[in-house]
Amino acid sequence: MDAVVRGAAGCRRVVATALTTLFAISAPVAAQARTFEVIANPDMTFTPAALTIYQYDRVVFRNGGGLHNVVADDNSFRCAVNCNTNTAPSALAWSAGVQFRRPGSYGYFCEQHGDTTSGMRGLIVVIDRVFVDGFDVVQ
Repeated sequence: MDAVVRGAAGCRRVVATALTTLFAISAPVAAQARTFEVIANPDMTFTPAALTIYQYDRVVFRNGGGLHNVVADDNSFRCAVNCNTNTAPSALAWSAGVQFRRPGSYGYFCEQHGDTTSGMRGLIVVIDRVFVDGFDVVQ
């Protein structure tokens, strides 16, 4: 019985150490998140048209002139004046931000000038910061 108690205590120490390490790794990730800007242009393009960011980074879409909005190919976001209620294409000087929490590729388009396959389109590729930063160095 005594061995089981010591085993459980040791197990608790291992779990506590693992959780401390996990929080130490995840805290800097959130602190390192950056914000990028994508502009919907009057010539019916996005600048930049393709963007690679890290998980938890934020992209602010901004109308640089014209009647535009931003719609994710998978409908995970739809933005114009905001990303909640007024999402129809707008000629106002709007900007709206989206935080990308999952790695993957996110195609998007302006529903006034494009669709999921052609026209005014862009792409955001989200990569996992934890599996990139510091893991490319062999010591």
